[in-house]
Amino acid sequence: MASSEKNHENPMSVRSKNALGTALLKLLITRELEDVAIQDITKKAGLSRQTFYTNFREKEDILVYLVSGLFARYRERLEDERPGGEGFLIDYFMFWGESREFLSLLFRRGKGGIFQEANRHFFEAGGLPKSLISVSDEDEPYVRAGLAGMTYELLYIWMTRDLGLSVSALSALSSRLFSGELFRE
Repeated sequence: MASSEKNHENPMSVRSKNALGTALLKLLITRELEDVAIQDITKKAGLSRQTFYTNFREKEDILVYLVSGLFARYRERLEDERPGGEGFLIDYFMFWGESREFLSLLFRRGKGGIFQEANRHFFEAGGLPKSLISVSDEDEPYVRAGLAGMTYELLYIWMTRDLGLSVSALSALSSRLFSGELFRE
């Protein structure tokens, strides 16, 4: 989950956070978050309860940390690759498809709101380069909000229902949907 921001963080803290994250994800495979105690997480991670509280306030903070790390990696990827137009949507769905196991688990455990909030923040806070959208400054917040909502909902369906849609088909569908091409007059 390394990012340029994380590079300034204490390496021991990063290792502890990642160990706690890995432990929690393993536990979530068979249990609901509400059924996982902090003691279960620390025991599985081989860390103390104090280490948990040094790094997190509550269990959900671990999931927020993991999602934030993925978004940091995605931002770095965008900076390196700079995909344009529909290429952005393809890259977006491809990136999150690579984290399908994690996101599916998050969605199945009813914690998709953590991803949804981070996705909304990504689109609204400029994670999507302004050069990719050609709208007025007045319309831009609405376009960003629409993209955030649409991409989240499409990812949710794609990952929870496994309808066999490929990344390129999902990207093309989202592009057609957002352009209004799918609506009848």
